[in-house]
Amino acid sequence: MDSLYAETLLAPGLRVSFQWRYQNNGRDLLTILDPESPVHGALGQAIERFENTVFELALNKPTLIEWANSQGTLQDAADRRELRLGGAHVFQQSIELLQGMQMMTDREEDPARLSAIHHKIGDVMGFIGQRSGSVHFLEQAALSYEQALEIRTQDAMPLEWAQSTFNTGLVMQAIGELEDDTGMLKQALGLFKQAMHLLPREEVADKWAAAMCSIGTILYQLGTHRRGSRTLEQAVVALRNALAERNIDNNPFAWAITQNNLAATMQALGEHEEDIGSLEASIPLYDAVLKVLTRDAVPLIWTMVSANRASAMYALAAESDYLDMAEASVAEFKKIQASFDGTDYSDYQTKALERAEQAEQLVASLQL
Repeated sequence: MDSLYAETLLAPGLRVSFQWRYQNNGRDLLTILDPESPVHGALGQAIERFENTVFELALNKPTLIEWANSQGTLQDAADRRELRLGGAHVFQQSIELLQGMQMMTDREEDPARLSAIHHKIGDVMGFIGQRSGSVHFLEQAALSYEQALEIRTQDAMPLEWAQSTFNTGLVMQAIGELEDDTGMLKQALGLFKQAMHLLPREEVADKWAAAMCSIGTILYQLGTHRRGSRTLEQAVVALRNALAERNIDNNPFAWAITQNNLAATMQALGEHEEDIGSLEASIPLYDAVLKVLTRDAVPLIWTMVSANRASAMYALAAESDYLDMAEASVAEFKKIQASFDGTDYSDYQTKALERAEQAEQLVASLQL
C-alpha cells in the first residue's frame, strides 16, 4: 500500500513492538501538490529522510521532532539525524497546508480531489502518531480517513476506498497495540479483510500481499494476546499466502519481514501447543532471513531477527530439554547484548541481558 506507515516486524526475541519503514513509496503524498512549488520539493525531501528507518511503537513519545533527533548510532549517522530533524518540521507544517487546501476545495466541484486531501491529511497525522506513539494524532488520522470514505464509496472508487479503509486499519492496529486493546485490534483485522477483498490480486499484487501480511501479523498479535492456537494457525496461512507474492527477487525486504513474521508465528504456535516440530521449523525460517539481510545494511533489523532466532532456540531447548541448544541461546543473547555497546539503545541491551540470564537459568536447570 502507498503510504507513510512503517510495517510491523514481529520481535519476540526482545519483546518489543518494532516497526520498519522500508517500502519507499511515500511520495504518493505529493500527488496533490503542484510539482513546481517549493512545498513539493521540501516535502519530497522530508519523505525521503524518513524512508528506510526503524523505531519502536511506544506510547506518548514527546514529539515527532524529538523522535527524529533520537535515533541511535547503530542505525544512523549524526548528520542524517540532523536532516531528518528538518524533515520532521516540514511534516508538522504540512498539516496546516493540507487543511488549507481542504477548505479551498469544493466537494460538489471536485469530490475526488477533496477525498484525496482528506486521505493525505490522515496519512500525515497517522505517520506522526505512529512515530511518536500519540493516540491523539492517530485518532485524528482515523477521522480524516472517515471523511475521505464519505466521498470514496466502495462502488464508485473501489481502489481508493480500499486504500483509505486499509490505512484506517493501520491506525486502529497502532492504537490497539499502544493501549493493549484487543477490541481495537479486531476492528483493524476486519478493515484489513475488507480492503483486501477489493484489491484485485492480479493487478495490484504488491498491495494485495501487503494487506495479507498485515492480516497475518494482526492475527499473530491477537493469537498471542489471548493464547489462541486457531488464530495463530490462521496467521500462518495468511503469511504464507503473502509470501506467494512477496519473494526475494522482486522485493527482498518485503519478503524478509513477512518471512520473519511467519517464523515468529510458528514459534508462538510451538510455544502455545508445546509442539517441538513448530519450534524446530521456526529456526531455519529465521536463518533464511539472516542470509538475505546483511548486518552492515540493516544492523538493527539484523539484530532483532537474530534475537528472535535465539528466543526460538531457547523455547526449543525448554520444550525438549536440549542442553546444547540452551547453551547456544545463552551465547547468542550475549552476542546481541554486546552489539548494543556504544549505541543509544540501552533498553534493548537490557532486554538482551534479561533474555541471556533467563537462558542461563534454563541451562542450570538442565544440568541438574
